[in-house]
Amino acid sequence: MKAMSTDALASAARQLSYALEQSPDLDDAFKKLYAGADERRRATLTQLEGLLRSAQPEGAQEQPARSSPYRTLKWILSLAAAPERSAAMVFQEFRRQESFSAGSAAVVWSEFAGFITYLGAVLAVLIVVVSMYAAFMLPQIRSLYRGFGSELPGLTQFAFGGGGGSVFTVLLLGTLLLLMFLAWFALGLRRRLRRYTPMPVRLQRIPLVGPVARAYNQSLWLSCARLLTAAGVPATEALRLAAQRSNVSDFEEGSSFQSAIVSDLRVSAQLGKLDEELQFQQDAAVDAFLTALARCRRRARIILTVCTYILVGMFVSAMYLPIFSLGSNI
Repeated sequence: MKAMSTDALASAARQLSYALEQSPDLDDAFKKLYAGADERRRATLTQLEGLLRSAQPEGAQEQPARSSPYRTLKWILSLAAAPERSAAMVFQEFRRQESFSAGSAAVVWSEFAGFITYLGAVLAVLIVVVSMYAAFMLPQIRSLYRGFGSELPGLTQFAFGGGGGSVFTVLLLGTLLLLMFLAWFALGLRRRLRRYTPMPVRLQRIPLVGPVARAYNQSLWLSCARLLTAAGVPATEALRLAAQRSNVSDFEEGSSFQSAIVSDLRVSAQLGKLDEELQFQQDAAVDAFLTALARCRRRARIILTVCTYILVGMFVSAMYLPIFSLGSNI
C-alpha cells in the first residue's frame, strides 16, 4: 500500500481522537470515520488503523537502513499505553520534526554535492587523459628516447613507468575512492534523515565522518525520545528505548554527555518542564550535528582538493617534461 503523507495521517489521527470521545471503543470510532470518508480519506484511515492495531514491538534484529518513517511511527505507537489516544500528539510532534529532517537532508546534499561533483569531473577527465597518454603517446616518446640511448626523465618514469608508476596509480585510486566514499556517505545520510533511521555504529569510528554519524545519532536519539514522551512513555524509559533505536551505544555505559542530559531531564520532569527541556536538548543536538557536518565538509574539501591538484600537477609535469628535456638528449 502506498504510504500516505504525514499531514494526512495527522489529520486522520485528530479526527480519530474526536471520534473516540463519542465512541465506546476503537472499532466504533473507526466505523464512524469510515462512514463519512471519501476514497482518499479511507486509504489514510486504513493506514492509520494498521499502525494502531500493530501492537507487537519491532525486534532488535530488524535492518534499520531499510526502514521507513512509518516503521518508526509504528514502533513508537506500539510502546504507548493507549496508542489510539496518543496518535494525534505523536503525529503532531512528528510533523514538526519531519520539517527538520527534510531541511537537513537538503543541507547535507548542498554541503557535499558541489565539490564532489566538481572534483569527480576533474578526476574523471584526468583518468581518461592519463589512460590515453599512457596507451598512445608514451610508447612513442619512450621509443624515441631509447633511440638516443637515454631513459625518460625521472618524474615521467615515476608517473608512468616501471615500479614508480604504481605510486601515482595508488594516489589516484586513493583519491577517487575517498571521493566515492564521501558521496556514498552523503547519500546514505540524506536517505536516513528522510527515513528517520540511525547511522551504523561502525561509521562512528571512521575518521572524518565519524563525528557526523555520532552527532546525527545523538540528535535522532533525542528526537525519538521526544516522540516517545508524546506517546506517554516515561522520560527515563523513553531515553533508554530511543538510545537503543538510535545506535547510541554508550548510553548504558553512562557517558558524561548522556548522563548530563538524563540528569537535566529528570530535574525538568520534577519541575514540570520536561517538554521544554527536551526541546532545548534536541535543538542543541541539531546544532551540534549541523556543525559537525560543516566541519566534515570543510576538511574533506581541503583534503580532496589538495590531492586532486597534486595529481593534476604531477601528470602535467610528467607529460611535458620529456618534450622539454628532449633537446639535451639529441
